[in-house]
Amino acid sequence: MLTSFNIGKVPINLRGQAGCEIVGRPGSGKSVLATFLMLKSMQLGAFPVLCDTKRSDFYNLGKLLDKRVGSNKKVASRVAATPDQVAGLLRTLVNLMNNRYEANNEFGKDWVDFNLRPIVLILDEYSATIAEAESSKKGKTAKEIENYMKQLVFKSRQMGGIFTVLCSQRLNSNVLDVNVSAEFSTRVAMENLDNVSLRLAFPQCDIDQLPYIDNTAGHGLIYSDSFDENNPIPFIAPDLSQVNVPKVASLLDSRNRVNSFRKEDYWPF
Repeated sequence: MLTSFNIGKVPINLRGQAGCEIVGRPGSGKSVLATFLMLKSMQLGAFPVLCDTKRSDFYNLGKLLDKRVGSNKKVASRVAATPDQVAGLLRTLVNLMNNRYEANNEFGKDWVDFNLRPIVLILDEYSATIAEAESSKKGKTAKEIENYMKQLVFKSRQMGGIFTVLCSQRLNSNVLDVNVSAEFSTRVAMENLDNVSLRLAFPQCDIDQLPYIDNTAGHGLIYSDSFDENNPIPFIAPDLSQVNVPKVASLLDSRNRVNSFRKEDYWPF
């Protein structure tokens, strides 16, 4: 089973990695990079799950993919558009992950050894989602989302097979726990960011010594656990301007409906 691809020269592996954290202001290119990660993951057979409380591109794409497979009340939708729906979708993924641990508990093996289908989870505008969730139900939904996020990020590497792509305009410890942020194997800062977000994205670095980045969409800094050093490097995100994303995603999703992954009776989608 192939589990890896590259962003330029930076390796991304769905196996053994919790995911990718992308931070950047509106228009900086973070959603384009997240889309690239999603499509490349789908090329490897990953099942896309999308959370977009802006109800924008990822929401529309998720509705399209749901429609193609005839989503109904008997199966879980793969798209969430409100904080309550995000909490529900993350709960579904946590339950799936726990079922995988219970059903496939042979020492030293992981989800690839058991030929389980990987999942790519896109969380767009995470900080805005948390802010909206905190404004209702006395913050209970926000705490629920944060709790499920911790479980997914800390536990999904071995048996979960869930690669999380978290996008946010800015980050601080009130939005995303420092320990959770550090678990992301790849961390990206798009364009020039405030020092608080940079420190959370690259806690091992002297912020004042980071390389200069052009304040241009698609330009940023990227760090991977695969690096020999602790410092991020400059990069330019892939250009998807000539890609018909809905068409490509629909084609990949349709192709992946027939696959050789192990059948899971507890599969919720």
